[in-house]
Amino acid sequence: REARIEAALERVRSRSMAMHKSEELLDVISVVSEQLLQLEFKFMHVSFANNDISQDYKFWTASKGMSKPMRFNTPYLDIAMFNNLREAQEKSVSFYTDILTKEEHTQWHQHLLKHGGSHVFSKAENEFIMSRGMARSIAINPNIMLILANYASIPYSEEDNKIILRFGQVFEQSYTRFLDLQKAEAQAKESQIQLALERVRARTMAMQKSEELQETALLLFQQVQELGIPPFACGFNIWDSDKKAATAWMGSVHGLQPSFKTDSSKDIYLPIYKASQRGESIFVKEQGGQELKDHYAYLSSIPIFKNIIMENMKQKGITFPTFQIIHCTFFSQGYLMFISYEPVPEAYDIFKRFAKVFEQTYIRFNDLKQAEQLAKQAQIDLENLKAAKKKTEDALVELKATQSQLIQAEKMASLGELTAGIAHEIQNPLNFVNNFSEVSFELMDEMIEDIDKNDLTEVKNIAEDIKQNLNKINFHGKRADAIVKGMLQHSRTSTGIKEPTDVNALADEYLRLAYHGLRAKDKSFNATMKTDFDDSIGNINIIPQDMGRVILNLITNAFYVVTEKKKLQQAQGDNSYEPTVWVSTKKVGNKVIIMVKDNGNGIPKKVLDKIFQPFFTTKPTGEGTGLGLSLSYDIVKVHGGDLKVETKENEGTTFTIQLS
Repeated sequence: REARIEAALERVRSRSMAMHKSEELLDVISVVSEQLLQLEFKFMHVSFANNDISQDYKFWTASKGMSKPMRFNTPYLDIAMFNNLREAQEKSVSFYTDILTKEEHTQWHQHLLKHGGSHVFSKAENEFIMSRGMARSIAINPNIMLILANYASIPYSEEDNKIILRFGQVFEQSYTRFLDLQKAEAQAKESQIQLALERVRARTMAMQKSEELQETALLLFQQVQELGIPPFACGFNIWDSDKKAATAWMGSVHGLQPSFKTDSSKDIYLPIYKASQRGESIFVKEQGGQELKDHYAYLSSIPIFKNIIMENMKQKGITFPTFQIIHCTFFSQGYLMFISYEPVPEAYDIFKRFAKVFEQTYIRFNDLKQAEQLAKQAQIDLENLKAAKKKTEDALVELKATQSQLIQAEKMASLGELTAGIAHEIQNPLNFVNNFSEVSFELMDEMIEDIDKNDLTEVKNIAEDIKQNLNKINFHGKRADAIVKGMLQHSRTSTGIKEPTDVNALADEYLRLAYHGLRAKDKSFNATMKTDFDDSIGNINIIPQDMGRVILNLITNAFYVVTEKKKLQQAQGDNSYEPTVWVSTKKVGNKVIIMVKDNGNGIPKKVLDKIFQPFFTTKPTGEGTGLGLSLSYDIVKVHGGDLKVETKENEGTTFTIQLS
């Protein structure tokens, strides 16, 4: 019997470990049901529910009558079934049993029918179920609960309950893997979305002429399809200045359609216009029957649509659909339109994000139109009015200045987050400066009063306090100055030219820059920093911006690993670990050594040979690109040096930069 039980549990474990998609959790539930049946358990259904009283209950249910497990999202209701469950959860028990009366069971089943069960059970099944009570055994784990129930109202034996408890513990592991897969899938999906948005954004910024805007419509359609959203057409509509009409550019699987104008007061375009006026972020409308026929009749009244688009459809054997759903998301001067044959509520947020990107597209388009108009006017002025030559030159100079500002703004965009964080960090020393200044001002008033009283002892004491305050003002002023210098050093564009550089100052600046940057992002971050700089090194010839980025990357990585180790230790109830990062320099013969050391968990031997390979990272998906160490390695090699690593698992890692 024990061997059969363990074999059944192992089959559940094996199916859990074989999951590659979160949707496969239903297959694991089927295996649990099958194994319990093989162990001769009598039950009408086996269910699983999330163990989180802050949410509605999610039930996954399998039984002999279901072809596959079903999922129900069921809100809490003040009935015995939920009250017993909620009481056990609040008491943090790991297992309990109960028996529901016929009336209590009927209350629960009727509630289930209202929330997704109506299409699962037949009329005869409903009558059978609600004519009986129900005996349940529930195993409660941190994330998921296993519920075994029968309609005979006969409790399971003590031995059976022990087996149910074991199955619940094994399925907890299955559910944990399910959560991990869900998280990984969400991260992968987010990466796909970001890539699609970036492609549209990149094409936008690459436009050299306003007429290139139409190509963005086809790219938009392609990116939406690559995200697994099934529109048969999508594009954008830009309103005229009075919003009485809009110009539409649409793309589909058949290519880019010619642009055409629509009247904002007619057909579907009137409710779209009204939705934008109400400030709605998305408009969704299903069209079918006569309403859809009227819509295409209106489009057929537009000459370009009738003579070109409809003719192309006719040649390719394409007919109008009998049902469609229009989705519109708005930006300042128009809206994006996505047309599908079926509902896609999961894509609404993606549609909205594309609209935000297209806001930038429109700005770029409008800037190009203005630039083209300026250039055209300049050409006319140059050809026909020589007297207006200076005016034309001024317009061109202004245009170039605007373009230079745009280019510089794009270069500095990547510094936005770091700058915001450091600016926030600067506020601390500035607050100290302001506070000590105010206190010193008050002390001066007191000193004047004591001088009038000829109390020289008190005057000296106040003078000493003022002196201490000035020292503190000076200290915190220098601290703010160091943070600003570090930020400026990081933002400075690399010249690619070596120059004499104080490597000790460089390492110290980037140590503080990394620390303040991380503190700005996460106030809970903290680590001990230790330095040991060799003053005999002096200045060495390096490219300071490039070498600074190498040092910054190594230090940032070190802070990351010690922070992760501290989180792990605290989760295990150990608060004795002190995260520490060492930065040191040393001169050995004609070589300069820069070392960055941490007391993290070290690097596993099996991946040690891969850490300098491009795109390899030990960080979780979405937290690292795998390019930092690879680029650092290349920069050090360009300097004629070497980047080495020494590590001990559970003790820490040391990265060594060796420069000749």
